[in-house]
Amino acid sequence: MVELPRLLWVPLLKWVIAPRRAPIVAELYQSIWSTRGSPLVTISQCQAQALQQHLSDQGHQVKVVSAMRYGNPSIASEIENLRQQCERVQVMLQYPQFANSTSLSSSKLIEQIIGNDPSVKIIDCYPVHPGYVQALKTTIESHWQDHGRGEHLLISFHGLPERSIRRGDPYQDHCEQTTVALVKALNLKPTDYTLSYQSRFGRARWIGPSTTDSTAELANSGIKQLDVVCPGFSADCLETLEEISVQLKAQFLADGGEQFRYIAALNDSTPWIEAMADMLLPPLLEQ
Repeated sequence: MVELPRLLWVPLLKWVIAPRRAPIVAELYQSIWSTRGSPLVTISQCQAQALQQHLSDQGHQVKVVSAMRYGNPSIASEIENLRQQCERVQVMLQYPQFANSTSLSSSKLIEQIIGNDPSVKIIDCYPVHPGYVQALKTTIESHWQDHGRGEHLLISFHGLPERSIRRGDPYQDHCEQTTVALVKALNLKPTDYTLSYQSRFGRARWIGPSTTDSTAELANSGIKQLDVVCPGFSADCLETLEEISVQLKAQFLADGGEQFRYIAALNDSTPWIEAMADMLLPPLLEQ
C-alpha cells in the first residue's frame, strides 16, 4: 500500500511500523486462528484441492497448488516446482481488482522468477468476469436464503491511498465496476446498498467513503439490520474475519444497529471453483 523507494520503506517498516504493529496484529491473528492454522492458508489449500478435483472431473490433467505472496508456500517455490513437473503453468492472482501494490507487485515478482519463459501465463485481474460476478451473486443470495436479508447491503473493499489513484492506479475504478455489475445482478436499487473502503492505515488520505464511517452513518440513519460483503477477498482472512466480523459488528451495534451479518467470502464454494476453471482453462488450452 505504500509507494516509497525501497531505501526509505524498508527502514520505516523495520524500525517504526513493525515494532508498533506486530504485537497488535499477532493478537488479532490469534483471535481468528483455527486448529488447522491460518484461515487464509487453509481456505487457499481447500480452493486448490477443489479446483483440481473439478478439472480432473472434466478430464483435464492439471496440477493445482496455492502459494503466498508473503509467506509459505511461496510463489517462487511453487512456480519452480510446477515448471519442473508441467509443460505449461497458469498463475491466477487472487486479487479480482487490479492494484499496483498487489497485482502489479505480484506479477513483477513472477516475471523475475520465470524470466522470458512463454509457457507461464498470468491472470492478474477479473473485476467483471461473468463467473466471478455470478459467484458473488450466488453467495449473497444463498446467505439471504439461509439467514434472512438485512435492510441494507454494505459492499466493502480494501482501501488504497488517494495518491495511488492520482498516479493512475485502476483499483478504485475496478471496485466500482465490480459493484455496478454485482448490484445489477442482484437487481438492487441505489438505496439498497453502499460502496465503501476499509483498512485505512497511516495519516495519508485514502479513497472513500470509509467502511467505518459508512457503518456509523447507516446506523444513525435508522438501519437496524446490516449485511456486509467484501468482494475483493476471494478467501476469508484477517480483514474479513476480525476487522469486519468482529470490530465493525461491534461498532454497528454500539451505534444503535440490532443485527449485523457478514457474508462469507467465495472461499471454496462451487460457483467460485467453476468460475476459476472458466478463467484458467482457455489460456491453458490455447498454448
